[in-house]
Amino acid sequence: MKTKLLVVAIASTFALGAQADYLGADHNWNNGSSAVKKAGKPVGIVKGVLDVAGISRNADNGNLVDPAFAKTSRPCPPFCIQPTEPFAPAAVETVTELDVIHAARDSAGGDTSVLVVDARTPGWVKKGTIPHSVNVPFTKLNSKALAKDPMAVVDILTDTFGVKDMDGVLNYDNAKTLYLFCNGAWCGQSPASIRALLTMGYPQSKIKYYRGGMNDWKLLGLTTK
Repeated sequence: MKTKLLVVAIASTFALGAQADYLGADHNWNNGSSAVKKAGKPVGIVKGVLDVAGISRNADNGNLVDPAFAKTSRPCPPFCIQPTEPFAPAAVETVTELDVIHAARDSAGGDTSVLVVDARTPGWVKKGTIPHSVNVPFTKLNSKALAKDPMAVVDILTDTFGVKDMDGVLNYDNAKTLYLFCNGAWCGQSPASIRALLTMGYPQSKIKYYRGGMNDWKLLGLTTK
């Protein structure tokens, strides 16, 4: 009997030791939960960088994704998953959060050659958007808008995107490099705007597609305005 109790005690000790290794030294053994608690751990954008142009990540280690972006099932069409390169053969680069953060930083710092563009409708923008971005709704910049009122689209290009109207000929020499986004990989709003831009002759090298959009931005706990 003593031998059996000794074996049980040894086995329990090893089990607790293994659990301690798995949970880590900072686990609170008194909270009655097996969840890992890491309150106070730094939350950086990348290692050693906590803030870029007022953009940071939520420092609450228990923060959860915004419920508005937690829904996984959206009817397709129209909310179909966008491919990585939806504009091929056009060479439009698909970019990440870091690229958008740096573009926002540059724009905020006075660089007029770049612009972060929220292609969503104003109702969505009011729920939060990327700092230093401007809202150009896809409803004003898509194939339907182009067919209905092409001059209104030209006005957006000249007034906001740095394009020059040379007596009816569009000059893109000083056009801004645009970083367009919408609600995420299932959202077709910024792709619709990008296709209209390509139709208008906007240089492919000056169009960037942030596929992750607000879905991924919120998932990473990044600052919104």
